[in-house]
Amino acid sequence: MLKNIVKNNYKVGLLLTCAFMLFLTNTSNSLNSIFSYDFIFSFIMYFGFFIIAIHGLKKYRIIGIYLLITILFIPPNILPEYRGLLFPVTYLSFISYLGFIISKQLFKKWKNEYEL
Repeated sequence: MLKNIVKNNYKVGLLLTCAFMLFLTNTSNSLNSIFSYDFIFSFIMYFGFFIIAIHGLKKYRIIGIYLLITILFIPPNILPEYRGLLFPVTYLSFISYLGFIISKQLFKKWKNEYEL
């Protein structure tokens, strides 16, 4: 199931991740190397978030918009007055969405197996 989410959304996720990382690089005061560990870790993290948010946008419009908005809570240069305070909202939102998707799939499988 997660394999299908990645397979169906990786192209748009890669495009959005590159655009978002370019935006963050232009708005920050420091220049980080593309090959630094921070950049690579951030790229992978945002790539995963964008893939899940795009899936949410395709399946459930409002949830997808909410997930895309919560991605903006992570970088400290977008909301500097809340620096380091809002990232748990993003992580918990994405974990909750993944739990919702997985539980829905498990229920569907259970319902089909036992023919309720």
